[in-house]
Amino acid sequence: MTQQDIQLFATPLGPQLTPSEWDTFSKVLPSDVKKKLNQYKHWQDRQRALLGKTLIRWALLPYLDDALLHTAQDEHGRPYIAGHPHWQGDFNLSHSGDWIVLAVTPSGRVGIDVEEIKPVSKELMHYALSKAEQQLVSHQSHHVFYELWTLKEAFFKTGLLPSRSPHLLDTVDIKRTRKDLSTQLFYLDPLHPVSICWNNVSSTIKTTKLNREQLLQR
Repeated sequence: MTQQDIQLFATPLGPQLTPSEWDTFSKVLPSDVKKKLNQYKHWQDRQRALLGKTLIRWALLPYLDDALLHTAQDEHGRPYIAGHPHWQGDFNLSHSGDWIVLAVTPSGRVGIDVEEIKPVSKELMHYALSKAEQQLVSHQSHHVFYELWTLKEAFFKTGLLPSRSPHLLDTVDIKRTRKDLSTQLFYLDPLHPVSICWNNVSSTIKTTKLNREQLLQR
């Protein structure tokens, strides 16, 4: 692995954490973060959020001292490392269905999105896709819609594109005009496509799947 490699980490949602497991995972989190986690109504949402926080910490500790690992959000809600003078990298988190995924780059920007494949209504398709994209998915399986949707989200989540309605963000045009952006699509399993977008010089993505025991090792 080179210094410019994009690292992708994935961990499954899994069964509900026991109270003891929850305490173990959450003990390193600030009290205000714990309070926000407990505001989720469903255990699946609480657990996705907790494992996402844990995954960020696990992945960034090799780059940052634990005492300086403070995340914040910009005006668009995009997370970043706050107040660290030497960190030039970026990270991005996504979760859906059975998976939580995180992309980390030591330089530049990165965006990632995972989606669980479900039936798609015409209303959602018109809301989410441009006219050119709708033509691409016509008479295709739901998989094609979600491949385009995750790609669109990954583009947007880099923070390098203007904020606009999803149907105005055309991946066909972006891939043609934005040669500075690289993308890759793959499946974690048959129902969970993942798209990743980045703007550093790397063309290599290193993927690591982590279980709960591994997440507790840092």
